[in-house]
Amino acid sequence: MVAPAVLAAASKAAKVAKTAKMAAELAGGQGGGGGGGKKKGSGKMLLLAGAGGLLPIGGVAFLAIVLISALIGGLGSGAAQAACGNYAENAGNGNTGDQAATNPIMPAGKIYLPSETARNEIPPRMMLAAMRAAARYEGLDWTLIAGQMYQETKYGQDPSAAPGGKNSAGYMGLLQFGPPAWKDYGDDGNGDGKKDLYNIDDAAYAAANFIHALKAETQPWKALLRYSGSLENNTVYPRVVLTQAARYRGNLTGEKSLIEGWYAHLKTTVEKNPNFPTLGQQSDIPAPVGNDAQPAQALSIKSASPRSWSTPPYPGDSSANTQAAADPGSRVSADPGARMDTVAFSRPMIKPAAPPSQDGKNWQWPLKEGTYSVGTKYHANGPSWSLGYHTGLDLRANSGTPIYAPADGKVIKVTSGGSYGNETHIEHAGGVVTLYAHQTKAMVSQGASVKRGDQIGTVGSTGNSSGPHLHWEVRIPGVDNPFVPGRDNGPGMIDPEGWLQGKVSATPDYGTVPGGGGDPAKDATYASCAADGKGTAVPPDGAGVTGVLPGADDPVVRSALRWAQRGIGRPYVWGAPRLQGNNPVSFDCSSFTQWMYYQASGGKIDIGAVTYDQEKNLRPYKVELSQAQPGDIIFWRPGPRGPEHVGVVWDPAGKKVLHAPRAGKNVEFSTWDVQGQIFGVYRVPIPAGTNPVESGGEHA
Repeated sequence: MVAPAVLAAASKAAKVAKTAKMAAELAGGQGGGGGGGKKKGSGKMLLLAGAGGLLPIGGVAFLAIVLISALIGGLGSGAAQAACGNYAENAGNGNTGDQAATNPIMPAGKIYLPSETARNEIPPRMMLAAMRAAARYEGLDWTLIAGQMYQETKYGQDPSAAPGGKNSAGYMGLLQFGPPAWKDYGDDGNGDGKKDLYNIDDAAYAAANFIHALKAETQPWKALLRYSGSLENNTVYPRVVLTQAARYRGNLTGEKSLIEGWYAHLKTTVEKNPNFPTLGQQSDIPAPVGNDAQPAQALSIKSASPRSWSTPPYPGDSSANTQAAADPGSRVSADPGARMDTVAFSRPMIKPAAPPSQDGKNWQWPLKEGTYSVGTKYHANGPSWSLGYHTGLDLRANSGTPIYAPADGKVIKVTSGGSYGNETHIEHAGGVVTLYAHQTKAMVSQGASVKRGDQIGTVGSTGNSSGPHLHWEVRIPGVDNPFVPGRDNGPGMIDPEGWLQGKVSATPDYGTVPGGGGDPAKDATYASCAADGKGTAVPPDGAGVTGVLPGADDPVVRSALRWAQRGIGRPYVWGAPRLQGNNPVSFDCSSFTQWMYYQASGGKIDIGAVTYDQEKNLRPYKVELSQAQPGDIIFWRPGPRGPEHVGVVWDPAGKKVLHAPRAGKNVEFSTWDVQGQIFGVYRVPIPAGTNPVESGGEHA
């Protein structure tokens, strides 16, 4: 029953591992399974900034190569992952509340450019260090690390940040590491061969390693709580960090030349201020956010004025100028030397072959029916608005509610700041422009084409907002735009409700999830995304998102739990290939439990490929639920042939299990009392003489 198995997919697994290694090397990382997702940058890339000033680097052209390879990723993965954005949103883990309201999910290969607030308030050395550190992990947002630098030591002003300093709790350095955490996550960020927690670059790299292990890419609220060691009811740390992060985010872009230019621009700024700041000493660094910070109110906090050390506007980035020209109340000042060719509405409009259709088939509401209620209507009068009246239609909804494109079009603007907060503009046939304000986040980029029903963002309360809602505007040619002087023939505002009359489709499209009975073509796309998806890498070291590895007497069982931990974040795909080796790309429930023990035993333990066989093979080793231990296999949902679902017991005291749940979900934790009727718990026997194989592939 428990016998060596033949790994039929060995050749395929080897190819997958080779491809993963190539991608890691292209992105400036190290291949192989032993790193568990900690992708250390190459030595050349690390020669950007050191603790005492900048180290030499071979020109901007070289800078472009290494930075773009790290930011955009190898083998075209950025485009593939971005195409799967709807899958991640609709079929992910369903975050709500604070997590949804503060989640800065960012497509691979993209980066938030620094906002005016970031340029004015973050010392450029710290900004550059945060951006470089985050760039090694797909989708990790540098503004989180910058927000941590602020919250921990106000960018190094606390005495504990200076070399040799520590606070009363024993934490040290710019990002306040203790010895155990530094041992696990410390890194060499400046390429000098040392891991120095008082060095700006080393500390930023370590923070990126740590919050990546905590899954900050998809659940930043929880990750920041864990990083700080805060209890669930002590939310000061994540609130301050996420408030600052929201203030620091400018346009989201994947434009290589713009990203390259910003890095070079920051490098030049650092060279002009090589000794600022001095760690451990009070400096002219603003502290506009305190313990009462609320992320939803971030964009209502005015940016501090520029300092002598602040980063000036980058002339190659026209987003700030676009915002200043088009948005009332914007905090951004236009730079006359910058390009103005992307200013809203000054670009050529889409020229359709025919005028907008009136046949009732082309448009839909931007929020799904049942998720919103109508708030303030168009042209309502009142002192709350700078023009004395309301320029759009408010749709009240919970933070995180998906916003969908109401018709086909092209995204002509994505920006943040000012009274509209996070906003998106879409141009449709006939030059019609729709605007979406106060979003928690935008999910599209400037220049992207969208189809009716594509998710473009989520409802929020950024900018001048008294609560979560979508401020929706419809602007058409031939109507005066009061926000732009001299724009006397629009596109100007009209009543969105009136605009939709006679245009709403009888079959609106608000996205589907795999197996949800929606559009078969979208289901196929989602399935493809799941098959090709890359779950968040988690260091298989007994820490990270799982906390301390649960106790288990047998070393093979402990190894199996570490392998199981490594599977966290891999997407569920029904019928996923069995025994994929060190770097699996997907699981279903039974392939996950089979894989963890097979890997941990070096192929000596194969509990079976499907739940029915696993239960039959393990039947002699059944134990009472009250006697469950970490590493036991648990089955649910009795069926005609046996149990229909399986997972592994993680923490019996908390009924905690780890499993691959279903289509549209990733390998994740849950509790055994919410998975259906429990079929039974079984202990995997360990054959005598079996040596544990750790998750790096070597024998312990």
